[in-house]
Amino acid sequence: MQVFKTYLKILKKHLHVASIYVIAFLLTGFAMTFMDDSASLFEQTRLKICVLDLDNTPESRALCDLISKQHDIREMPADEDAMLDALYYERINYALTIGKGYAEKLAAGETDGLFENRFLHDSYSTAYMEQFLNEYVCTVRAYLAGGAASADAAAQACASFETETAVRVVKSGPENTSDMSLAAALFFRYLPYLFISVLMNVLCPVLHAVNKKDIRFRTDCSGVRPLRYTAAIFGGTGVFVAGIWVIFVAAAIPMNGGLYHGTAWIAVLNSLVFTLFSASVTLLVSGFDPPSNLVNMITQMISLGMCFICGVFVDQNMLGENVLAAARFLPAYWYIRVNRMMEGSDAFDGALALRAIAIEAAFAAVLALLTVLVRKSRSRSASA
Repeated sequence: MQVFKTYLKILKKHLHVASIYVIAFLLTGFAMTFMDDSASLFEQTRLKICVLDLDNTPESRALCDLISKQHDIREMPADEDAMLDALYYERINYALTIGKGYAEKLAAGETDGLFENRFLHDSYSTAYMEQFLNEYVCTVRAYLAGGAASADAAAQACASFETETAVRVVKSGPENTSDMSLAAALFFRYLPYLFISVLMNVLCPVLHAVNKKDIRFRTDCSGVRPLRYTAAIFGGTGVFVAGIWVIFVAAAIPMNGGLYHGTAWIAVLNSLVFTLFSASVTLLVSGFDPPSNLVNMITQMISLGMCFICGVFVDQNMLGENVLAAARFLPAYWYIRVNRMMEGSDAFDGALALRAIAIEAAFAAVLALLTVLVRKSRSRSASA
């Protein structure tokens, strides 16, 4: 009991690190809740563009009017240095010059030398404007081929570009048949990274302090047996892990629109088992007593590596077959498989979900056993 109390006292001094992670993640999670992606409308990107019309004809003015309706026009002097400065300091994204003779070349079917552009490097803005100009010129040529006059063809092309179509972004895949809202499912999706990061960054320094050589020698000389000592460490870790898990499970309740019910409890069980795995990883790493300056590096390697490979940050549909084949040997892969059912990305299968959770529990049990063996081995070597 004395070891357990000492462990909690040391843990209390490191709670500020955990609070930073917890508060940051909760704020991010609540922000995601109020963003209903399934009902969001597509909105066209507006660029900051400088347009110089050297032709000054009805055809060129029609193009300038069209660009001004779709983008933000910035007035600039006809000076190349001023344009380059504006591009460098990002006051404009793109500088377009409509060349002299634009209308004549367009009527004659010529496409070379219609425009001059200035930009610092290839970017989204450059590709976007190049595509727009190519589509516009092709549309005008189509109207010219249909017999329209040059000015009428330019006006009709502009009218076709001004036609707006309501676009609604929807989530593809099977319908969400679980009892969990999409917002709560997205919140649960990123919990693996948080659990590993918080537990390792907070508990490893605590375990390092408890496992100092002088403290261990003093403990070994006392009446506390190694098994009871390890059990007290596991117990103190369990208290902190349970507290972190309860905080996030409770925080997701308003995102879910109320208390969990039905299949949503599978997601709760899934998060609990992965929390136990994260605690097992932390205890195993701390069993080797790594230097404090290596703890953060090890944490990032495990958390970021596992989350990227297994589909936490990048959806599993976007990962290659070889990556997914390797990810099957990591518990985060099976966690995401269950979470995808909650999101509606995969059809819900209760048997598969329970099997995936059982695999995660097996990982946690194996790592916990390895932790006990490592601690026994280090205790014996210290005694020797």
